[in-house]
Amino acid sequence: MLIIGSGYIGLEFASMMKKYGSSVTVLDHSDQFLAREDEDFSARIKKDLEKDGIVFRLGVNVNQINDEGNQTRIHFINEKGRDETIIADKILVATGRKANTDELGLENTTVQLGQRGEIVVNEKLETGVKGVWAVGDVHGGQQFTYASLDDFRIIQDQLFGEQKRSLNNRGPLPYSVFITPALSSVGLNEKRAEHLGIQYRLFTLDATSIPKSAILSQPKGFLKALVAKESDEILGATIYGEESYEVINIISLAMKAHLPYTLLRDQIYTHPTMTEALNDLFATVNEKII
Repeated sequence: MLIIGSGYIGLEFASMMKKYGSSVTVLDHSDQFLAREDEDFSARIKKDLEKDGIVFRLGVNVNQINDEGNQTRIHFINEKGRDETIIADKILVATGRKANTDELGLENTTVQLGQRGEIVVNEKLETGVKGVWAVGDVHGGQQFTYASLDDFRIIQDQLFGEQKRSLNNRGPLPYSVFITPALSSVGLNEKRAEHLGIQYRLFTLDATSIPKSAILSQPKGFLKALVAKESDEILGATIYGEESYEVINIISLAMKAHLPYTLLRDQIYTHPTMTEALNDLFATVNEKII
């Protein structure tokens, strides 16, 4: 199987199809892998996926695709600028998504569209036309099912509630990439914090230190959290490890409630669980001064 695109969705399918027994090659025009993530995470994840047998060809440009019976030939310019072909049984194109507004007839209205075809809304999800709202992926932003669900809550509150909910007070949304093990994140990572000029305290932990990782025979993984220098509030966290998609929600809740990281550090968790890793992640011994 050949996958065009090494973004989150492409990686999820690559990981899944490899586990099913397929030979998987991933092509991407960018020579950077998971560019949004911190380098220590992207390097680990790429190395682990390659160890699983997934082949990555980065910095290439696909220029032609031809069906040949039950197979498909993909022509591309490789990393060295030379023509190359790969024959695959199946192709998955995972090069990104955009709002599907082309056939809504919006050109007959005064509803405004953004550069990628998304419907422009305010913090209450109202369009420029009175009485018309846009909900879900159609207005751009983070394209997650749970984000669309919260869009509904915002509009419900505007119509029938206290009119307090909005995009402005939603807070940072966590996300998970369902590879093996999963990658989950919420709030700021180091790359983003440094870009914004935000000072932080850094906490890190290797998954090999977590008892549940040993029980699951999954030594892969790494945890990182950023805490505000002037307070004990959590700025963000990234977890690459088993059940990270569950643990990240606890950190997200603490951030939403403006709770100090020490509450998670000192909490008593059931054992053995991945959640108890928060005791060790936020321990003073794992703090690094930035």
